Amino acid sequence: MDDHTAASNGPRIPPKRTWFGLQLRFTILVLGVVLGVAGLVGGSLVDLAGQLAGRQKREQCSQVAALLGKGSSDPIQRGELDALQALADEFAQSASVRFVAITDPRGTVLASADRLDSPAERAELLHHWDRHDGILGDPALVTRVPGEDAHLEVAYPVIASAPTSSGDRPLLGYVRVALGVRRTVSDLAAAADYSSGVSLAMLLVAVPLTFFLVRGAVVRLNELSRCVRRFARGDLSARSTTRRHDEIGELAGAFDSMADELARKHNEIVALNADLEERVQQRTRQLRDLASRDALTGLYNRRHFGEVLESRFCEVSRYAGDLSCMMIDLDDFKGVNDRFGHHVGDELLILASITIASQLRAADVGARFGGDEFIILLPQTDAERAQVLATRLSDKFALDVAEQLPQARVSLSIGIASFADAAPKSPDDLIRAADQALYRAKATGKSRIAMAGTHAA
Repeated sequence: MDDHTAASNGPRIPPKRTWFGLQLRFTILVLGVVLGVAGLVGGSLVDLAGQLAGRQKREQCSQVAALLGKGSSDPIQRGELDALQALADEFAQSASVRFVAITDPRGTVLASADRLDSPAERAELLHHWDRHDGILGDPALVTRVPGEDAHLEVAYPVIASAPTSSGDRPLLGYVRVALGVRRTVSDLAAAADYSSGVSLAMLLVAVPLTFFLVRGAVVRLNELSRCVRRFARGDLSARSTTRRHDEIGELAGAFDSMADELARKHNEIVALNADLEERVQQRTRQLRDLASRDALTGLYNRRHFGEVLESRFCEVSRYAGDLSCMMIDLDDFKGVNDRFGHHVGDELLILASITIASQLRAADVGARFGGDEFIILLPQTDAERAQVLATRLSDKFALDVAEQLPQARVSLSIGIASFADAAPKSPDDLIRAADQALYRAKATGKSRIAMAGTHAA
């Protein structure tokens, strides 16, 4: 016996637990990482927030200047200074806008509006309307007067909205827009304070949070272990509930995949067994059907007919209703056999069985009674309706013989007995009454239909 077999058959020894387990080791590791990166993350976030805020403020400044420039084009072309001033006043209403100005190409102010509190800054600004200071289309941080707040300033060209006759769109002037950055700076300072507070809070909660996070991972491992044990005991529906995008999740997914494959194989085996069982039952039904059929005509044989007759006879006897039995014989069949051979006789029997089967309902039972005699059981059918069917059978058979075997002059003689008219005491009495009616039909000539009981002629 090898070591593996011995280990499999021997007692299972649970692993020893140690206080320095996965939970404590992961807690120390994660806590060290958190302490190491907390400061770096906080500083990086503040710097990133400053860059994003500056970029957004520059984009806002450019967008305001572009909108003002597009809106100023038509009023400048039409010389509508009042409309220009109204446009400047409207843009200056925004809390972030410090000033707006619209000039002609030479720098002459056509309209302006501001939200400046310092006369010195306003005076300094008026001296620089004709200078773009390299900020045309590119917002720049500008401090006009020492000690005053800086602002973002940009100049934007005003182009004619419609081309001239030569196809050019001339320069109509410039717009200059300044947005204050005091609020942005204060927001960044608040963000820095907030980041410091968050970093401190992270340090305060790092230990318990790390402990519980690691505990969550260990709990998932324990859950996966229990799931594996359930599957090993035969519970093929056992699956892990762990849905994680890490190694534990990958392990759980691998187990679920293995379990799915094993369950699929098991289901395939079960399905194969069920299919085999169904085939056996189908084959049994086929054999039973073959045993109840006449080999030549395909109609039921006499034994099966007797079983059905007994069941239907009991139903009629207990629950009332009616039941008719029809005996059929081929007239001059022996003469056809003697004159044309047995193969033509067999063809006649097959043709008769096809004619009979084509005229029956699903509940009716047609059988070969013996030799050239056939018998039909008609549940819930009285003698009159049975006579209608007999007439239809006789006519149809005559047509089929004339078309397919014209050399054989064969017709049908039919005897009919119903439960209501013959009042039989047993299934055999009903067959006997139909047979006696058939005897009378043949005695009176060929191709006749005779009725038993009260309908007997």
